[in-house]
Amino acid sequence: MASFKLIFFSLLFLCISEMQAQKHPVFYGGIEMYRHTAFEDNSFGKFSVGSQVYQIKFFAPEIGFDFGGGTLPERSVFGENFNIQDPRKGLLRQRFKFSVITLNPKLKFGEEDAYITFSPKYHIGRLRGETAYLEYSGDNNRYIGLKESEESRINTSFWSFAIGFEGLQITAKYWFALSLHYTLLNANDVWDTMQFSTEDAFIQSASTSTIGLGLRFYYNPFGSEND
Repeated sequence: MASFKLIFFSLLFLCISEMQAQKHPVFYGGIEMYRHTAFEDNSFGKFSVGSQVYQIKFFAPEIGFDFGGGTLPERSVFGENFNIQDPRKGLLRQRFKFSVITLNPKLKFGEEDAYITFSPKYHIGRLRGETAYLEYSGDNNRYIGLKESEESRINTSFWSFAIGFEGLQITAKYWFALSLHYTLLNANDVWDTMQFSTEDAFIQSASTSTIGLGLRFYYNPFGSEND
């Protein structure tokens, strides 16, 4: 299903671009930050690069690449021989990363220097999860090393949606965009196959669908009055 969607969007972009071959691409780079109470410092983020392929009236599709990730709060783990007099324990760390191709049939409404945008983006790529169980020493009051670790990689696909303002223009070639995002990224699947030998060191699950803010910088190397 994910492959079908990718092919469909790619063909749609290519077919329309053939009709408007005189249009030049516009390139972008940006950052998005998401807040969620399940994550360390209540946040995770991503970087993005790509191109607005062309623009036909209010239709301005983009294709790009996103890389990002987040970290769950560290969790104390009590050992199998736990007792009140000797509370030896460990520390569990979890984090995830993702790298995805994005296809965005973006819509732009307004004037050249003040667009309102709507972006229903489809993401397809890889999701990577990492967990580490550290042993704890009460004698020197610090974690002394890695006891076990797990890593998993899976294919992923998800949607995200954004509304924003584009057109904070510096020159005809440079401008900025601000946007509010809602992502349906779900990192739980990557931890489903992980398990530690210590019974209490179970892997945490957490929803990663949440709201964030984005900032982008656009560059048009072919900037002119007619493009």
